[in-house]
Amino acid sequence: MRLAFLSPAKVNLDLLVLGKREDGYHEIETILQTVALYDRIFLELGQSGINLVVPDMLPAGAGNLCYEAAAAFYGATGISPALTVHLEKNIPIEAGLGGGSSNAAVVLLGLNVLYGFPLDEANLVRIAAPIGSDVPFFLRGGTARATGRGETIIPLPDAPCRWLRIVKPPFGLSTKEVYQRWIPTAVFKRPPRHNDLEQVALGLFPELGMVRASLLGDGAIDVMLCGSGSAMCGFYHSRPVANASLPAGYREYIVPTLTSAECLVNFRGERQP
Repeated sequence: MRLAFLSPAKVNLDLLVLGKREDGYHEIETILQTVALYDRIFLELGQSGINLVVPDMLPAGAGNLCYEAAAAFYGATGISPALTVHLEKNIPIEAGLGGGSSNAAVVLLGLNVLYGFPLDEANLVRIAAPIGSDVPFFLRGGTARATGRGETIIPLPDAPCRWLRIVKPPFGLSTKEVYQRWIPTAVFKRPPRHNDLEQVALGLFPELGMVRASLLGDGAIDVMLCGSGSAMCGFYHSRPVANASLPAGYREYIVPTLTSAECLVNFRGERQP
């Protein structure tokens, strides 16, 4: 059997860094929101082992979160691995959009569908958390508060639908490096949407300030860095028009936010011939 799944990206509606933890991670509070920017994943049972067919820039074995998710599923269920994963990548990497974590969550959910639901939601969350901080969030999608290092998820009512313009510059940012460079600063009044990592990203790549100004200039009601970057996101009441004046190498994605119900429909999978 071969099933196809859509794997959505996320943006942060707010991100507060509380400090560094003893385990080396940072304690955060953030609001996560799924958006209609997708990778596509095909899962097919039959060939022995865990086999990945992925773009050249990604590892095709251990180190790829799809592989880690499949290994965790088979380890938790005791089923012998017999899986091929085909990943069509559209969500840019090193952008703060959570594509790898989303891919891992979709592999977990998809395998659970293909094998007749051997794991309940609690067990899926339990095995998702060690794979990556955002993976538990993507098991449900929609709008949620994340605490701890980002793995503790509290579902929230769906945020009002918004249109987004996401601009990805021709460079990426390492999540590890951005957090390592974060320094606590006193913020006396935080705006409704604020990302504590944005000043770090701007220090590494000042040209992100140009992206911010461009988004505000074309009518965005708010602008935020996506996660640890490098993508920037503008929020709009209605669909913005495409921006033909972006510099060479910059890409934009105009997408709406997604509710949890819309995500769950995508996670059921589409049977392929």
